[in-house]
Amino acid sequence: MAKSVSYPSAEFPAPPQVTVEVPDDWEMLTVPGVQMALAQPRQEGKFRANVVVTVQRFGPGFTLEAAKEGLEQRKSALPELEELGTGEIDVEGTTWIASEYGYTQPGRPTVVQAARYAVVARGDVATDVIEIVGSCGAESAEEEIELVRSIQDSVQLAQL
Repeated sequence: MAKSVSYPSAEFPAPPQVTVEVPDDWEMLTVPGVQMALAQPRQEGKFRANVVVTVQRFGPGFTLEAAKEGLEQRKSALPELEELGTGEIDVEGTTWIASEYGYTQPGRPTVVQAARYAVVARGDVATDVIEIVGSCGAESAEEEIELVRSIQDSVQLAQL
């Protein structure tokens, strides 16, 4: 006998709805494996500040600490990493791991990134990890990192 299984459903919930506010002139980009990618208008010879949102599904019980360990592992692979700070912040009642750092790839300009991770339990069937990573070039980081943070601070999550 066969049974019908659907997505989304109680057993396979839809990912959370993620909303952020960006400047009017920012562009929406389609990037494989990414739920949202948003970027400043392109300017010749300048790193394009951007914000990327991904949602990954894990089993029930996946923790914020496990998400932090994954972030630390990812950062350890970055060339010439300069740690700026990591901690927990609260945005709209959700606890996020927030980490800021810079790195330099050979022959390329230094990139400053602000990464945030939140864990959303989906009952006893799954856990979703929302990642919001903002990037800007080091040469304009003083003003652009504040813009990236404001976009991250505007995040609103809703379960569908």
